[in-house]
This record gives sequence, C-alpha cells and structure tokens, in this order.
Amino acid sequence: MTTIITRNTPYHETHQRQSASSHRSSRQNYSEIAHRTLHEHSSSSQTRPATRNCTAINKAITQANTKRQILIIWQESGRNFNHVNIATTLNRLARFGIASHDTSTINDISHTLLQDNASVLQECGTQHIANIVNAFAKLGIQNDRLFEAVAQCLLASDARLLKRCNSQEIANIVNAFAKLGIQNDALFQAAAQCLLASYARLLARCNSQEIANIVHAFAKLGIQNNALFEASAQCLLASNARLLERCTSQGIANIVNAFAKLGIQNDALFEAVARHLLASNARLLARCNSQEIANIVNAFAKLGIQNNALFEAAARCLLASDARLLARCNSQEIANIVNAFAKLGIQNEALFAATVQCLLASDAQLLKRCDTQAIANIVNAFAKLGIQNNALFAAASQCLLASDARLLKRCTSQHIANIVNAFAKLNIQSDALFEAAAQCLLSSDAQLLERCTSQAIANIAWAFIINHYCHHDLLQRLLAECFVRDSEFSEEGLQQLHQVWLSLSYEFPRTQVQWDLSFLVKIHNTILNPQTTTSNLHDDICDQLHNLGICFTTEENIRGLPIDIALKDKPVLIEVNGPYHYLRGTHILDGPSKFKQRILETIKYKVHTIPYWEWNNLSNSMEKQAYLQRLLQEESTR
Repeated sequence: MTTIITRNTPYHETHQRQSASSHRSSRQNYSEIAHRTLHEHSSSSQTRPATRNCTAINKAITQANTKRQILIIWQESGRNFNHVNIATTLNRLARFGIASHDTSTINDISHTLLQDNASVLQECGTQHIANIVNAFAKLGIQNDRLFEAVAQCLLASDARLLKRCNSQEIANIVNAFAKLGIQNDALFQAAAQCLLASYARLLARCNSQEIANIVHAFAKLGIQNNALFEASAQCLLASNARLLERCTSQGIANIVNAFAKLGIQNDALFEAVARHLLASNARLLARCNSQEIANIVNAFAKLGIQNNALFEAAARCLLASDARLLARCNSQEIANIVNAFAKLGIQNEALFAATVQCLLASDAQLLKRCDTQAIANIVNAFAKLGIQNNALFAAASQCLLASDARLLKRCTSQHIANIVNAFAKLNIQSDALFEAAAQCLLSSDAQLLERCTSQAIANIAWAFIINHYCHHDLLQRLLAECFVRDSEFSEEGLQQLHQVWLSLSYEFPRTQVQWDLSFLVKIHNTILNPQTTTSNLHDDICDQLHNLGICFTTEENIRGLPIDIALKDKPVLIEVNGPYHYLRGTHILDGPSKFKQRILETIKYKVHTIPYWEWNNLSNSMEKQAYLQRLLQEESTR
C-alpha cells in the first residue's frame, strides 16, 4: 500500500502525536512509504507534482483495507487533497462506516469542500458530486450548508452540470437529499426536467433500481411531479413490463409507496405490479420482508385499489411458518397492514387474530412500542371490520392511560377521534379512556379541539353518545364548534349530529346544551328522507306478516331513525337485523344498532329484533309464521 504524506512535519513529531501504540507502526509505515514516494516525485521534476501526488493519494485511498487507514491518509495528507481525493475518501468511508467520534473528520472534509467559496466543490464532476452526497447520506450525516452548495453547483449556468449527469448520478443525488430529509425543490424540478428532456430519453436509460430510487426520493420529500411519475410508469410498463419485472421486492415496494404517498393513481402500473408479485406462485412476494409487505398493501389501500388476490397472498406470506414474518413486524408495520386490509374492507380473521397475538405477546411489549397514530390505526382497523377483541382494546386503553395518560396527551385531534370512534362502533365501554380523552381535548384552552376537522368533531360527539357517556363540557364545546363551521359538515356528519341531538333530548334531557336553531333545521332537513334499501330477509318477513293478517307499515321514520317494520295502531316495532348489525363472528349488536334500539325504547316503543341466523334456521312458512306469532304474543301477554 502506498500513502503520500506531503505535510512538512518531521517523522518523529508525527510519531509522538500518536497516543495509542497500536497506531504507531502503521503511521510509521505510511510515513516511510510517503517519504520514498515524494522523493521519487521530486527527483523527476523541479516543480511540485500536485497532479501526480493526488493520483498517488487516490491510489492509496482505494487500496486501503480499513477505515483507520483512510483516516490516517486524510490526517497526514488532507491539506493536499483535490476534489477527486475527497470524493474517493468519502465514498470509501461510506462503505466501511464510521463511528460517532469520527464525524469530526467528516466535518473537516466538508470544511475543505466549502472553503474559498466552495472552490474545491466547484472542481467536481458529476460523478464526484454524486459520490459525495451519496456518502453523506449513507453515513447519515446531515450538512445543510454543503448540500445547498452542491445544489448551487448543479444548478449554476442553467443547470449545466446537472444536465451532464447520467441516470445513475441523478438517482444517487436525489436519493441522498431525500434520505437526509434535505428539501430543495428547485434541484428536484430541474432533475425532473433533465430526466424528461427529449421525450424522456435519460429516464428511459434508467434501470429498475434507479427509477425506484428517483420516485421514492420525490415522494419522501413530498415533491409532486405528475409528468415524471407518468413517464416512469410508462418506462416500467414498456415492452410488456420488462423493466418492472426486473425490480426487486424492495424496488417494487418503493415504487408503489411513492405513487401512493403523492396520491398519483396509475391502475395499469399497480395491476402489473400485482401480477408480477403473484407470478410463479407469488415467488417475489414470498421474498418480501415485513416492511416491504406493509408498504405494498398500504400503497394499494391508500389509492383505493382493490386486489383481493394480492392481499390474500400477502396474508399467507405473513402467516406462513407459524406467522414467522408477522412476528418480525414492528408496531408501525402491523398498524399499516391491518389498516390497509380494513380500508379496502378485506376480511382475514386468521391475520387479525395473529396480529392480536403479536401485539399482546410478552405483556403487550409490541403494543407498548406503538405511537399514537399506530394505536389509532390499529383500533380503527378492527372497528372498520367489526372485529371485537376486548383484550386488545383493554391493553390499548392501558397504554394510552399509562403514566398519567402521557401517550393519550400526545394524540392529535384526529387520533382521538379515531380511537373513541373505534371503541363506540364496537360497543366497548371504557369510561376512564373517554374521560381522559375529554380532558385532553379541553385542556390548554381547547386548542386541540380547535384543530379538529368538521368530521372529527362529529365523530367525537357521536362516539361519546353511542357509548352512553355524556360529558357536558366537551359536548357543549363541540357543538359550539359545529355552529361556527355549519357549512363544512358532510351528510354523514350531520346524521351523526342528529343522533347526538336524539340522545341529549331523550337520554340526557337534563343536560343543558345550547343548539343553534338554523343548524338544527339543517340537521333535520338532512334526515327527512333517509335512503333505505330492503333485503330478501326483510321482504320474506313482510310476506309472512301479510299471511298472518297483521297490519304494518314498512320504512317508517321515527325521530329521523329509519324503522324496518312498524305495527299499525301499536307502539311496536320490528327490526330486521342482518349480519352487518352484529360484530363479526358474534351475536353481539354493534354500537350504532344498540344505540338505535336504546333510543327507540326510551321513546316508549317496544322493539322486537329478528336476528338473521334465527330466521335462516326456519325451513318453511309454517315455522316462520309460528316464530312471528310467538314474538308478537310476548307483547300481547304483557
């Protein structure tokens, strides 16, 4: 190995500066070699051979076998490094990795690049710049000043240097900025222009990894460029998706995740991705790690792209070998997976059951690592699919309330809305959680409440009422926000607020809550003509009632609540409850159905329910009519 030392320091002084005996011999060897090499250079020329010295330095750097050797070269010869030496040094150090106490050396190198108005940096070619920023990204060292100077170099003179970059260099540059979270919209848009120039000629030269890195970088920094993404999709799909089929599992995950993050819909690309993942008995999907599967299903769900075959195959991968891959998921990945399945309404009981086991294992260690968004997404996913798991929800409540509700206090208003909404939908009572949530929303002059969207306001108020937990101060404040934002509410939000009004009017009449009259009129106008659809189950029951000669009306509206069947001249109602009225896999009414029955009974109606499984077990008209007679005779004997 040859190392060039050009600093005018006697060998014995250099040697004495080394405190560790293990470094003395190596530094001595480098110095001796350096003196010999310098002597050879000086013998051949009377002038200082700067270029030849730098070439020799570069050779020594590339031949170094350890990080320590490279650092010694810098310490002894750094003052004579040119831009090539610096790029090579950083590139090699990034491969070896450095310890935290070595970051001072990287800072020294940065200083060299930036001194004298970044004169050394300006000597860099495209590959050198790509190597420099890529090295900083790999080492995880953020230097905003250096990256700003790099951007200026690339963009100078109408982006002349950037236009000389090849596809790999552009991919590495934007990927480095994104990896360190350094935003530079001007650089990224100029990079996009380079890639798209001349009918996207440079983009067409990208390999699959470069395209994945480019779109991932734009998405990570939230930089929208639909033209670039559309052209990227075309490149990936060209020639029967030849380039897409060369993607690794990570490349696929990064691509779909990038499109989803920026909300760019491309059904053809996602369909081709699903085919690629499922080909050869889902061979590529089976190679995915937990993060890649989480990112893939999350991307499909974010864009609302339904592909049941892909999701079922993903579930099989996660559950294979006693759910080994699922057990490797971190809390965020589990939250993303269950949220994706729920968002698209894809039921997989085995996956959700295994998820609960992972979250609750070892005293719920994984659940305790969840942040507020992860907990909100998990409970919301179970609620969307109607999957009640009291153990999971109890543990989630404990996590949120632990240490004086420290985690709950970190929630955004949207997280709180999703959490209480999930508990209410699944009819899971937790007064302590609801009280703490109310206190969070009302604390600090209700600043958190003021950040609520109109839908979040409706969800929170509705959740408290559905769970039969009337918090006067919170409801008063929520309704005050409603009156201010009355034009923002969707039809769904107004229907929820109507149920709040019903509960306060009939269940909690002593609760003094002020309603704005014009807002009440708006609510009632929304629920005057509710949209209802009848089922075969409903029609069959009506036919049997007719055969029995019982007078009734259908699709009644009582206080804005749609009623399936109402007997004439009697305060008797029949509710036909299909599967969606019950929590999945149980005979337990969900929160909204239980609330409806509770309100109607408060208004003094007798409510009979006909569960779908009881009616489906009746084999003929005789049995069905006998069932209805027994049901109604119970009322006549009271």
